Amino acid sequence: MADLEAIEIFEVTNDNIELMDHVADDLFDNPVVPAKLTAFLAEPTHWMVVALLDGQVIGKCTAMVHKRPDKDDELYIDEIDVIENLRRNGIAKKMLAKVLEMADERGCEECWLGTEQDNIAARRLYESNGAKAEDFVLYYLEY
Repeated sequence: MADLEAIEIFEVTNDNIELMDHVADDLFDNPVVPAKLTAFLAEPTHWMVVALLDGQVIGKCTAMVHKRPDKDDELYIDEIDVIENLRRNGIAKKMLAKVLEMADERGCEECWLGTEQDNIAARRLYESNGAKAEDFVLYYLEY
């Protein structure tokens, strides 16, 4: 069993991009493409937080700040994930806390995200942080 006390949470930036050289195989949907990672990190409104264990990225949270001309900034959390064999150990909660701390420090007034109805683990994570589920209609536009 891994020493979960050894897990470290980092914001990934161009200054520490080498953290992404050692990503667990099943963390991302596809292999990380260096040029896409660099482009993602080049946008100041795109954030990535990772969890490291023994030098390997075993968890990730990606988020984007929505800037609007008439409202305060808000944070959209795109994905939070931990490799399967380490889920339900509080790692996602630590990454969520880090990204919410960053949002507060950088002036975001609220945060939103979505998940599937049957993703009970994600829903418990968000609700444990005070989130309340809302009814809404989701559309995908194909073009």
